[in-house]
Amino acid sequence: MNEWKMTRRSFLSLTASLGVITLLGCPLTTGQGVIIYRRSGRRRHVSNAAKKHNANRLYLTQEAAARDLPHAGDRSKVVSIFISYGMFLMLFSDGKLIADLRRDLKSNS
Repeated sequence: MNEWKMTRRSFLSLTASLGVITLLGCPLTTGQGVIIYRRSGRRRHVSNAAKKHNANRLYLTQEAAARDLPHAGDRSKVVSIFISYGMFLMLFSDGKLIADLRRDLKSNS
């Protein structure tokens, strides 16, 4: 009778499969929260104006983030982030689409 041997290839495929199953089955966040959007220049060549603009603004919708360019040649991409519901209410409770952290966090403190 043939015995089953654990080879390097079978071990790697087994651990990779278990890793994928674990990641797909586990939620990335716990508790209540909201997905919002921001612009990111990571791994891209962006201007200093775009870096400052991206660092301080959060957006309620993906379309609002895509439309709010610091200048015409900006190559930043739109990414989603997860924030707590309390922070969401603090930044977007009055119905605005764009939250500027320099202004909005100081006024709420």
